[in-house]
Amino acid sequence: MKILIVSQHYWPENFRITDIAESLVSRGHQVTVLCGLPNYPKGYIFDGYKHGENRIQDHNGVRIIRAKEIGRRKDIIFRFLNYYSFPYHANKLIRKLDKDFDVVLVNELSPIMSAVPGIKYAKRYNKPLIMYEMDLWPESLLAGGIKKDSFIYKHYKKVSSKIYSEFDKIIVSTKEHIPYIKALPNCESFDIDYLPQYAESIFEDSNYDTIDNGIIDLMFAGNIGKAQSIDTIIKAAALLKDDPKFRFHIVGSGSELDNARKLASSLGTNNFIFYGQKPLDEMPDLYKIADAMLVTLEDKPYANMTIPGKVQSYMASGKPIIGSINGSCADFIRNNEIGYVCSSMDSESLANIIKGLDINILKDMGEHSREVYFKKYSKDIFIGELIKELNKLK
Repeated sequence: MKILIVSQHYWPENFRITDIAESLVSRGHQVTVLCGLPNYPKGYIFDGYKHGENRIQDHNGVRIIRAKEIGRRKDIIFRFLNYYSFPYHANKLIRKLDKDFDVVLVNELSPIMSAVPGIKYAKRYNKPLIMYEMDLWPESLLAGGIKKDSFIYKHYKKVSSKIYSEFDKIIVSTKEHIPYIKALPNCESFDIDYLPQYAESIFEDSNYDTIDNGIIDLMFAGNIGKAQSIDTIIKAAALLKDDPKFRFHIVGSGSELDNARKLASSLGTNNFIFYGQKPLDEMPDLYKIADAMLVTLEDKPYANMTIPGKVQSYMASGKPIIGSINGSCADFIRNNEIGYVCSSMDSESLANIIKGLDINILKDMGEHSREVYFKKYSKDIFIGELIKELNKLK
């Protein structure tokens, strides 16, 4: 197949769509990606892309065409400009793209407006259109503080409904997203299926042994934003700061990183290490430090319908998962018997779970976590199912 992928974010940003595109190439398909300029997570355009450089690239067999884009930075005005600059400029490139793609795959991350160039291409050349939905709109807006009864939320509910309804097929990353989308106007009879995320090969192929140092090391890896509720981990660590048995590791960056550092300092945590953003190829070695991995989200309807992609990476690396989380992700951890869970934003209960951890049980649970991953959630399973769906449309 000749596949056009539309995704606002792509390599060298660290998003799984890069691995998906390269995996499709490795299976004999021809892939072109229409994307923006790399700027995530810090919000500033990467060096080498600021002044018209590298607008067309080839990387690991994937043809990359980049539209102009304004970096997200750290305030609401630039976030708004970022949200609309990519579809505006990408729409202008539609006529310059090949006309003979067999199918258009939109990788839907926030904002949902980033899907518009894919819709415009598919309509212009009468091509089948499929979405892999990652961020649920307009529900995602609640994570940024938007109120459900606000004009903004109501406006983007109409926008989201219109965009979802343009697709021939939607694949969701979490089962609970299906009834939500179907409840939107004009989407009730829509063709929607569930395909859970997977972990990149670098995690599947890693040596998942842990470093035995007499300490129970717990690690959070990923974006550090308001929705991730890193405060819950910091407060739990503060409750355990007098016990030398436990140590916490935070790998990643995001809008709340500075605030997280300040909170950890103000609480006098001496068992907390911040690593900042690290490249993907360093993550497996960092994971070896951990006896268990942490996942936290704030207690919001959107968050409670989310299973972060890091969960599959944790599983592929042979790690048990400790969650302060509600809803879909909590059920996922319990149903697969891969860790322990308490309510979202409950630092005291999280600290109590950690206090009761047994290193030998964690090792057994980690082995089970990896076994479950390869049985139900592997990359091979995901790519195979995705190709089936693309072929159906073609």
